[in-house]
Amino acid sequence: MSQRPPTDSLQREADRVSPIDRRLFGVTEGVRRYLGVTIGLGFASALAVIAGAVVLAGIVNRVFLEGVGPGDLSGTLVVLALIYVARGVFEWARSVAAHRSAADVKRTLRDQVMRAVLAQTARGRSAGSGDLALIASSGIDALDAYLARYLPQLVLGALIPLLAIIWVVTVDPLAAVIIIITVPLIPVFMMLIGNYSDRATRARWSTILRLGDALVETLRGLLTLEVYRSGEGRLDRIRKLSDEYRKQTMATLRIAFLSAFVLELVATMSVAVIAVAVGLRVVNGNLDFEPAFGVLILAPEVYAPLRKAGSEFHAAMDGMEAARSAFDVLETPLPVTTATDRPSAPVPGAPLVSFSSVTYRYPSLGENEGAVVLDDVDLHVTRGERLAVVGPSGAGKSTLLRLILGFDHPGDGSIEIEGVPLGSLDAATWRSRIGWVQQEPFLVAGTILSNVRLGAAGSSNDEIATALELVGAEDLIPRLAEVIGERGAGLSHGERRMVTLARAVVRAPDVLLLDEPTAGIDSVTQLRIAASFERIAADRTVLTIAHQRVLVDLADRVVGVDHGRIVAPTARELR
Repeated sequence: MSQRPPTDSLQREADRVSPIDRRLFGVTEGVRRYLGVTIGLGFASALAVIAGAVVLAGIVNRVFLEGVGPGDLSGTLVVLALIYVARGVFEWARSVAAHRSAADVKRTLRDQVMRAVLAQTARGRSAGSGDLALIASSGIDALDAYLARYLPQLVLGALIPLLAIIWVVTVDPLAAVIIIITVPLIPVFMMLIGNYSDRATRARWSTILRLGDALVETLRGLLTLEVYRSGEGRLDRIRKLSDEYRKQTMATLRIAFLSAFVLELVATMSVAVIAVAVGLRVVNGNLDFEPAFGVLILAPEVYAPLRKAGSEFHAAMDGMEAARSAFDVLETPLPVTTATDRPSAPVPGAPLVSFSSVTYRYPSLGENEGAVVLDDVDLHVTRGERLAVVGPSGAGKSTLLRLILGFDHPGDGSIEIEGVPLGSLDAATWRSRIGWVQQEPFLVAGTILSNVRLGAAGSSNDEIATALELVGAEDLIPRLAEVIGERGAGLSHGERRMVTLARAVVRAPDVLLLDEPTAGIDSVTQLRIAASFERIAADRTVLTIAHQRVLVDLADRVVGVDHGRIVAPTARELR
């Protein structure tokens, strides 16, 4: 990805302090259409407000000062009713357009965020699960307040005062001067309070993201925390973050109440000043009643949109901050790779996978930051070979697979696929050749059939049944339509392993990467997997991380990993 110019950085900072984030208008064309519709309907609504005030002032003047009877005003009353009906229709249409636009933006922004996260994860960068959950759910949902309420009020707040001033200046220049002087006070106070509120909202949003991450981490590690009796420390952290979030929320509410008071005070005093100025001149005979009454009717309408925008501002802040976080994800540059413009051809006779002096360190994991996981690794896997990798937990075995998959990238050294640098290959094309069984079975809520089909979206029911038969899970074939819960609830641990193994096989891969496929399952299921290994591995390259002897015995070659280095397997690991 190309380096962004400094002007882009300045623009992003300007968007952060502006009440309008321009980046939202680039999410989808629907936003631009909606903005045009909003301006058009806002203009029509502003005209209806002024026309209603003028017609109503004329009716009151004719009834009370000229003594005109109701029968003579029937036509005028119909016109007034039509004006108010039209104004209601304009507001309804504006609301419908706003909510449809908000729904379109939320759907598109969620899609873009998830695609960006997948791309970043595939290129060796990941984001916090709690962060993403909040941004993609309640955070983006809060854009409703911004797009459907706050933004339309800003449009009206600009149009109604402008058109009102144009009309008022023709009937009462002094009142127009008062409006010109007082109307800008509301945006000024909104900006002053908004800057303070923006800092408070950003701090509160940061806290809730940290709280979400802490909750997700705690839930993921419940068993470990219980075993090591370390739960109380995590609970203390969650309590502190919760208390911090409570205090910041109350501080934001205080700002909201303060801003509402200031805006109401400014608007009320401005209307009062206009009323006094108009009333005195009517009493002194310097101004006719009809235009004066029209100005008095119109004065509250001039300040109402800005007051409503101010009241909606704080409700919209969470959505604005979530949108900024979403754009931070979208604008995060992908790690630079060494991909070339033209894929290189495989080198005849080269190993299928080749590690040359590969060193990998943790990029950022708190106290483990910079810790060496793999140290100067040389490893070559030939096509059709069955390689078993053994070693103690935490030695770096799973990292080998992540490097082959391209999820992580070595700090030093190189990884080649058939003599071609892995970084120059298209990641999707390379992974399409791989069947991967990860250490912890990943299953989603749905049928057994749909979970196997995750491996190859276009696979038929017969192909899925064949894959299950191949891995020795024939008993699952009659249960393909059975619905299971999240993480495979309803299946035994061994059955979950069988489903994930069939998922890897159904795509007919060239390479199988098996990360402890028999871990945590009973001996009978282990033997079923081992019995099917010859069929699974036929005409494929298989790299297996194994702790059980049942899989080690099936390998052509066994290598050990200890403290990030390739070593000879110990006798204990071969037992």
